[in-house]
Amino acid sequence: MGFFVPEEFINSVIHDTGLPWGALRTAATVIRVASKDGYLPTLASATWGAIAEEAAYTTQESTPVVGQVNFSIEKSGGLVKTSRELLDDSAVNLPALLGQIFAEASGRFEDVGILNGNDTTNYQGILPAGTGVSDYVMGATTSITAADIFGIFYTLEAQHRANATWVMQSLISKEINNINATSAGVHSVNDLNTPPASFLLGRPVINNDISGNGLNSSLQANNEIAVFGDFRNYYIFDRIGFSIRRNDSLYMETDQIGFFGTRRGDGQVGLTDAFKILKCAAS
Repeated sequence: MGFFVPEEFINSVIHDTGLPWGALRTAATVIRVASKDGYLPTLASATWGAIAEEAAYTTQESTPVVGQVNFSIEKSGGLVKTSRELLDDSAVNLPALLGQIFAEASGRFEDVGILNGNDTTNYQGILPAGTGVSDYVMGATTSITAADIFGIFYTLEAQHRANATWVMQSLISKEINNINATSAGVHSVNDLNTPPASFLLGRPVINNDISGNGLNSSLQANNEIAVFGDFRNYYIFDRIGFSIRRNDSLYMETDQIGFFGTRRGDGQVGLTDAFKILKCAAS
Protein backbone atom coordinates (compact mmCIF):
# COMPACT_ATOMS: atom_id res chain seq x y z
CA MET A 1 0.00 0.00 0.00
CA GLY A 2 2.97 2.29 0.55
CA PHE A 3 3.42 2.65 -3.20
CA PHE A 4 0.14 4.56 -3.38
CA VAL A 5 1.13 7.07 -0.66
CA PRO A 6 3.81 9.45 -1.86
CA GLU A 7 6.24 11.05 0.55
CA GLU A 8 5.94 14.79 0.98
CA PHE A 9 8.99 17.05 0.76
CA ILE A 10 8.74 20.36 2.60
CA ASN A 11 10.92 22.98 0.98
CA SER A 12 12.21 24.37 4.25
CA VAL A 13 15.24 23.65 6.41
CA ILE A 14 15.37 23.30 10.18
CA HIS A 15 18.53 25.29 10.67
CA ASP A 16 20.15 25.74 14.06
CA THR A 17 21.62 29.23 13.85
CA GLY A 18 23.67 28.64 16.98
CA LEU A 19 24.13 31.33 19.58
CA PRO A 20 23.15 34.92 18.73
CA TRP A 21 25.67 36.34 16.33
CA GLY A 22 26.88 39.75 15.26
CA ALA A 23 25.12 41.47 18.17
CA LEU A 24 27.93 43.90 18.98
CA ARG A 25 28.61 45.25 15.47
CA THR A 26 25.42 47.29 15.47
CA ALA A 27 26.52 49.08 18.65
CA ALA A 28 30.06 49.79 17.39
CA THR A 29 31.33 52.38 14.89
CA VAL A 30 32.06 50.75 11.51
CA ILE A 31 34.47 52.41 9.08
CA ARG A 32 35.24 51.15 5.55
CA VAL A 33 38.96 51.46 4.78
CA ALA A 34 40.87 51.20 1.50
CA SER A 35 44.25 49.95 2.75
CA LYS A 36 45.71 47.15 4.84
CA ASP A 37 47.13 49.31 7.63
CA GLY A 38 46.47 52.77 8.91
CA TYR A 39 45.38 54.86 11.84
CA LEU A 40 42.61 57.02 13.18
CA PRO A 41 43.92 60.24 14.77
CA THR A 42 42.81 61.15 18.29
CA LEU A 43 42.72 64.57 19.94
CA ALA A 44 42.16 65.45 23.59
CA SER A 45 40.25 68.50 24.77
CA ALA A 46 41.57 72.01 25.42
CA THR A 47 41.51 74.09 28.61
CA TRP A 48 38.91 76.85 28.88
CA GLY A 49 38.50 79.34 31.69
CA ALA A 50 38.13 82.95 32.79
CA ILE A 51 40.61 85.57 31.58
CA ALA A 52 40.74 89.05 33.10
CA GLU A 53 40.49 92.10 30.87
CA GLU A 54 43.82 92.79 29.12
CA ALA A 55 45.34 89.72 30.81
CA ALA A 56 47.41 87.17 28.97
CA TYR A 57 45.97 83.83 27.91
CA THR A 58 48.83 82.09 29.72
CA THR A 59 46.66 80.71 32.53
CA GLN A 60 44.45 78.91 30.02
CA GLU A 61 47.16 77.83 27.64
CA SER A 62 47.06 74.14 26.81
CA THR A 63 48.35 71.70 24.27
CA PRO A 64 45.72 69.06 23.48
CA VAL A 65 47.26 65.61 23.40
CA VAL A 66 47.37 64.15 19.89
CA GLY A 67 47.49 60.42 19.35
CA GLN A 68 46.26 57.68 17.08
CA VAL A 69 44.43 54.38 17.04
CA ASN A 70 46.26 52.01 14.71
CA PHE A 71 44.55 49.29 12.71
CA SER A 72 46.05 46.34 10.88
CA ILE A 73 43.74 44.31 8.67
CA GLU A 74 43.50 40.59 9.44
CA LYS A 75 41.80 37.85 7.44
CA SER A 76 39.28 35.34 8.74
CA GLY A 77 37.15 32.79 6.99
CA GLY A 78 35.74 29.30 6.66
CA LEU A 79 35.47 26.47 4.13
CA VAL A 80 32.63 24.07 3.39
CA LYS A 81 32.91 21.27 0.82
CA THR A 82 29.84 19.60 -0.66
CA SER A 83 29.36 16.93 -3.29
CA ARG A 84 28.32 17.86 -6.81
CA GLU A 85 25.44 15.40 -6.55
CA LEU A 86 24.05 17.21 -3.53
CA LEU A 87 24.21 20.55 -5.32
CA ASP A 88 22.61 19.07 -8.45
CA ASP A 89 19.81 17.24 -6.65
CA SER A 90 19.01 19.47 -3.68
CA ALA A 91 15.61 21.12 -3.82
CA VAL A 92 16.89 23.71 -1.36
CA ASN A 93 19.04 26.64 -2.50
CA LEU A 94 22.15 25.24 -0.86
CA PRO A 95 24.59 28.06 -1.80
CA ALA A 96 22.23 30.62 -0.25
CA LEU A 97 21.96 28.52 2.92
CA LEU A 98 25.75 28.19 3.11
CA GLY A 99 26.03 31.95 2.76
CA GLN A 100 23.71 32.34 5.75
CA ILE A 101 25.66 29.97 8.00
CA PHE A 102 28.96 31.60 6.99
CA ALA A 103 27.55 34.99 7.96
CA GLU A 104 26.42 33.62 11.32
CA ALA A 105 29.82 32.06 12.03
CA SER A 106 31.58 35.26 11.00
CA GLY A 107 29.39 37.28 13.36
CA ARG A 108 30.21 35.02 16.30
CA PHE A 109 33.93 35.28 15.53
CA GLU A 110 33.64 39.07 15.44
CA ASP A 111 31.76 39.24 18.74
CA VAL A 112 34.51 37.20 20.41
CA GLY A 113 37.14 39.51 18.90
CA ILE A 114 35.44 42.67 20.15
CA LEU A 115 35.32 41.35 23.71
CA ASN A 116 38.37 39.10 23.98
CA GLY A 117 40.53 39.46 20.84
CA ASN A 118 44.31 39.22 21.16
CA ASP A 119 45.00 42.10 18.71
CA THR A 120 47.18 39.76 16.63
CA THR A 121 45.11 37.16 14.83
CA ASN A 122 41.84 38.99 15.43
CA TYR A 123 40.48 42.24 16.86
CA GLN A 124 41.70 44.11 19.92
CA GLY A 125 39.43 42.93 22.70
CA ILE A 126 38.01 45.10 25.46
CA LEU A 127 38.70 42.55 28.22
CA PRO A 128 42.43 41.68 27.90
CA ALA A 129 44.64 43.52 30.39
CA GLY A 130 46.78 45.23 27.76
CA THR A 131 43.81 47.12 26.34
CA GLY A 132 43.78 49.50 29.29
CA VAL A 133 40.07 49.31 30.16
CA SER A 134 39.72 49.49 33.94
CA ASP A 135 37.76 47.18 36.23
CA TYR A 136 35.06 48.04 38.70
CA VAL A 137 35.48 45.52 41.51
CA MET A 138 32.33 44.32 43.24
CA GLY A 139 31.91 44.26 47.00
CA ALA A 140 31.74 40.46 47.23
CA THR A 141 33.10 37.38 45.52
CA THR A 142 30.07 35.18 44.95
CA SER A 143 27.11 37.55 45.08
CA ILE A 144 26.04 40.66 43.22
CA THR A 145 24.03 43.50 44.75
CA ALA A 146 22.24 46.60 43.55
CA ALA A 147 25.14 48.62 44.96
CA ASP A 148 27.51 46.87 42.53
CA ILE A 149 25.28 47.78 39.58
CA PHE A 150 25.00 51.41 40.70
CA GLY A 151 28.74 51.44 41.35
CA ILE A 152 29.87 50.55 37.82
CA PHE A 153 27.07 52.67 36.32
CA TYR A 154 28.26 55.85 38.03
CA THR A 155 31.96 55.03 37.78
CA LEU A 156 31.62 55.27 34.01
CA GLU A 157 31.89 58.97 33.21
CA ALA A 158 28.63 60.78 32.51
CA GLN A 159 29.41 61.59 28.87
CA HIS A 160 29.68 57.86 28.11
CA ARG A 161 26.66 56.69 30.11
CA ALA A 162 24.04 58.29 27.85
CA ASN A 163 24.71 55.79 25.02
CA ALA A 164 26.19 52.93 27.03
CA THR A 165 25.27 49.26 26.65
CA TRP A 166 25.61 46.32 29.05
CA VAL A 167 27.15 43.11 27.69
CA MET A 168 27.09 39.96 29.81
CA GLN A 169 26.31 36.27 29.68
CA SER A 170 22.72 35.18 30.24
CA LEU A 171 23.47 33.54 33.59
CA ILE A 172 24.78 36.85 34.91
CA SER A 173 21.54 38.51 33.82
CA LYS A 174 19.80 35.83 35.86
CA GLU A 175 21.84 36.75 38.93
CA ILE A 176 21.02 40.43 38.44
CA ASN A 177 17.31 39.68 38.01
CA ASN A 178 17.47 37.82 41.32
CA ILE A 179 18.40 41.02 43.14
CA ASN A 180 15.46 41.73 45.41
CA ALA A 181 16.28 44.21 48.14
CA THR A 182 12.79 44.66 49.56
CA SER A 183 13.84 47.22 52.13
CA ALA A 184 15.30 49.42 49.40
CA GLY A 185 12.45 48.77 46.99
CA VAL A 186 14.77 47.33 44.34
CA HIS A 187 13.10 44.84 41.98
CA SER A 188 14.24 43.77 38.53
CA VAL A 189 11.10 41.75 37.75
CA ASN A 190 7.75 42.68 39.29
CA ASP A 191 6.21 39.21 39.11
CA LEU A 192 6.47 35.91 37.27
CA ASN A 193 4.06 37.13 34.59
CA THR A 194 6.43 39.93 33.62
CA PRO A 195 9.29 39.23 31.17
CA PRO A 196 12.80 40.02 32.46
CA ALA A 197 13.91 43.52 31.63
CA SER A 198 15.96 44.01 28.47
CA PHE A 199 17.24 47.23 30.04
CA LEU A 200 19.31 47.75 33.17
CA LEU A 201 19.27 51.21 34.76
CA GLY A 202 17.75 52.46 31.52
CA ARG A 203 20.50 51.16 29.26
CA PRO A 204 20.10 48.17 26.86
CA VAL A 205 21.46 44.73 27.72
CA ILE A 206 23.08 42.38 25.19
CA ASN A 207 23.43 38.79 26.34
CA ASN A 208 26.45 37.19 24.69
CA ASP A 209 26.96 33.50 25.47
CA ILE A 210 29.46 32.70 22.72
CA SER A 211 32.30 30.45 23.83
CA GLY A 212 35.63 32.24 24.15
CA ASN A 213 34.21 35.75 24.60
CA GLY A 214 36.14 36.17 27.87
CA LEU A 215 33.09 36.93 30.01
CA ASN A 216 32.43 34.54 32.88
CA SER A 217 28.99 33.11 33.60
CA SER A 218 29.53 32.49 37.31
CA LEU A 219 30.25 34.61 40.37
CA GLN A 220 33.70 33.56 41.54
CA ALA A 221 36.81 35.34 42.70
CA ASN A 222 38.30 37.73 40.11
CA ASN A 223 35.82 36.72 37.40
CA GLU A 224 35.06 39.44 34.84
CA ILE A 225 31.33 39.15 34.31
CA ALA A 226 30.17 42.19 32.30
CA VAL A 227 31.22 45.14 30.16
CA PHE A 228 29.42 48.46 30.47
CA GLY A 229 30.27 51.21 28.02
CA ASP A 230 29.58 53.26 24.93
CA PHE A 231 30.36 50.83 22.12
CA ARG A 232 30.38 53.70 19.62
CA ASN A 233 33.94 54.13 20.91
CA TYR A 234 34.83 50.67 19.62
CA TYR A 235 35.89 50.95 15.96
CA ILE A 236 35.52 48.21 13.36
CA PHE A 237 37.62 48.75 10.24
CA ASP A 238 36.21 46.84 7.27
CA ARG A 239 38.65 46.34 4.40
CA ILE A 240 36.64 43.71 2.56
CA GLY A 241 33.27 42.87 4.00
CA PHE A 242 31.89 39.37 4.26
CA SER A 243 32.05 37.51 0.96
CA ILE A 244 31.54 33.96 -0.26
CA ARG A 245 33.23 32.32 -3.26
CA ARG A 246 32.63 29.04 -5.07
CA ASN A 247 35.39 26.86 -6.54
CA ASP A 248 34.37 23.99 -8.81
CA SER A 249 37.85 22.71 -9.69
CA LEU A 250 39.95 22.63 -6.51
CA TYR A 251 38.38 19.43 -5.18
CA MET A 252 37.65 17.83 -8.56
CA GLU A 253 39.41 14.58 -7.56
CA THR A 254 36.58 13.81 -5.14
CA ASP A 255 33.95 15.61 -7.26
CA GLN A 256 33.29 18.16 -4.55
CA ILE A 257 32.61 21.87 -4.69
CA GLY A 258 34.32 24.24 -2.29
CA PHE A 259 32.61 27.27 -0.79
CA PHE A 260 34.93 29.80 0.84
CA GLY A 261 33.70 32.52 3.17
CA THR A 262 36.12 35.37 3.96
CA ARG A 263 36.26 38.71 5.71
CA ARG A 264 39.13 41.16 6.16
CA GLY A 265 39.06 43.76 8.87
CA ASP A 266 40.21 44.88 12.29
CA GLY A 267 38.68 46.19 15.49
CA GLN A 268 40.19 48.60 18.02
CA VAL A 269 39.15 50.30 21.24
CA GLY A 270 38.96 54.03 20.54
CA LEU A 271 38.60 55.43 24.06
CA THR A 272 39.41 53.15 26.98
CA ASP A 273 37.57 55.51 29.35
CA ALA A 274 34.33 54.76 27.49
CA PHE A 275 34.21 51.24 29.00
CA LYS A 276 34.23 49.61 32.42
CA ILE A 277 34.52 45.92 33.30
CA LEU A 278 32.49 44.51 36.18
CA LYS A 279 34.70 42.14 38.17
CA CYS A 280 34.05 39.93 41.18
CA ALA A 281 36.08 40.68 44.30
CA ALA A 282 39.12 38.58 45.13
CA SER A 283 38.62 35.76 47.61
